[in-house]
Amino acid sequence: MLKNRVFVIVCVFVLAVVLVACGPNVVYKGAVEVPQNGWHKDTVAVFRSEVANLEETCHLLLEVENTDTYSYNNIWFFVDAVSPGGYVQRDTLDCRLANDTGDWFGKSNWGSDAFKSVHPYKLNIRFPEKGTYKYYVVQGMRDTLLTGITSVGIKIIEAN
Repeated sequence: MLKNRVFVIVCVFVLAVVLVACGPNVVYKGAVEVPQNGWHKDTVAVFRSEVANLEETCHLLLEVENTDTYSYNNIWFFVDAVSPGGYVQRDTLDCRLANDTGDWFGKSNWGSDAFKSVHPYKLNIRFPEKGTYKYYVVQGMRDTLLTGITSVGIKIIEAN
């Protein structure tokens, strides 16, 4: 009986390690904390990622963390992506944070009142040139001071 338990425990551990190891390869991950008093409409979150492999297909994702004090079910972002050569591409993104009944999307960490959600920004892309790419993210809501958002981030993962 004890041998069966040990075998089951070892199998569960190996399965957990395999599942964690099989996740997407993160090329870049950065986050900016938003001040507790709010995110002013003129405050820019800046991210810099180094690209060395031009053959790799990637997904760019926005990560948003909000508390239940956030007043809306979505958030608008203005994102400027700047290539190493200085080419600027401006995008406007609408990220849904809750459904129509007010239930938040995303995960809440144990004991935390913040919800982290991930939103597609650009999918299945290849970077055209090597070097440092910069991303400038501004909240695009009508509020001058937006409260309830605790952090915003950019994540680049390999597309498999």
